[in-house]
Amino acid sequence: MNTYSETVDSNYSAAGTWSAFVIGAAFGAAAALILAPASGRDARAFLRRRGNELGHDAIEHGRETLRAQSERVKSAVATGWERASDAVSHAREQGEAAYREARESFQQNDPGMARTSYRTDPPRSSE
Repeated sequence: MNTYSETVDSNYSAAGTWSAFVIGAAFGAAAALILAPASGRDARAFLRRRGNELGHDAIEHGRETLRAQSERVKSAVATGWERASDAVSHAREQGEAAYREARESFQQNDPGMARTSYRTDPPRSSE
């Protein structure tokens, strides 16, 4: 073969490859500009704004969750105090009843000792 024809064929195929690449890149850039929803500046502004919105939403959701949990804890504590108060009242009533029962039993078994006072102050005189 002729070296001239080999050189022409080689250059033509390289030129064809480069021209196809350039034409494809041009069509791709045109499609990107036409189909892109916004410019780079607008896209960054949108992403920044949307990120801030999501951050604020997450914070607000956290606050609402905290409020709800706080109310649940307050309710549980109030219920606990109420039950504790009821238990103390019940225990006091039981203690007073046991004291009265023991006192009555003691008075019935030893009537002479039943009148003994356990006070530390001196007895009053009847004068």
